[in-house]
Amino acid sequence: MNKIKLKNKEYEFEIIRSSRKTIGIIVNADQELLVRSPKKTSIRQIKSLLIKKEDWIIKKLAKMSEIKAPPKTKDFISGETFLYLGREYKLKLAAEADLNELKVNLEQNSFTVYYPAELEENKQKRKIAVREQLISWYRSQAKIKINELINIHKNNLAVEPNRIVIKKQKKRWGSCSSKKNLNFNWKIIMSPIFVIEYLVVHELVHLIHPNHSKKFWQTVAEIIPDYEEKKEWLRINGRRLTI
Repeated sequence: MNKIKLKNKEYEFEIIRSSRKTIGIIVNADQELLVRSPKKTSIRQIKSLLIKKEDWIIKKLAKMSEIKAPPKTKDFISGETFLYLGREYKLKLAAEADLNELKVNLEQNSFTVYYPAELEENKQKRKIAVREQLISWYRSQAKIKINELINIHKNNLAVEPNRIVIKKQKKRWGSCSSKKNLNFNWKIIMSPIFVIEYLVVHELVHLIHPNHSKKFWQTVAEIIPDYEEKKEWLRINGRRLTI
């Protein structure tokens, strides 16, 4: 592993040589500094470029460090932010005396959760109830958006899924079973719509190509030419999609 000093701090970097003509600098989600370079480029040339780009590299490393950090535990109190379709909304809690059950309203800049005034007496019970209501709302929105996108793209691909299930999945955002059932993690509704669309197309294409073969990715690219950007967004930001 090579080393270089940037802003008075030493960093390791890996060089990946190929037949490319230019030097490319990458800071990945694991906070690794990678340099893709032509085969005959010297270490001196590479280090010179890294020094020129040190401001960008330091900022990128800091950003990746922030992304990699585990999300903060939510308390489900007014003022906290929650993601929906890639945008952050502030939570507002409102007690109502004549309300029997909780309800969620999405407003211009906030989620407002209305709850029975009796929950004021037990903050922990209120916290659990607000969380469950938000999850229920997210799941219902995920079902609507995902079905809309499936109805669009299943015709483009000439496929027909058997069942569409929105559920909690620990490690997967989506899956396609041998029975042509499509499963989606409800948390994906927190991501931008272009990421949800990529995921939907990804799983629909599995109805044609069950594995991740070259033909699979070619078919995905026919529908979403820049699918790699969406895939990378999800890889980097996926840990933020939680409550």
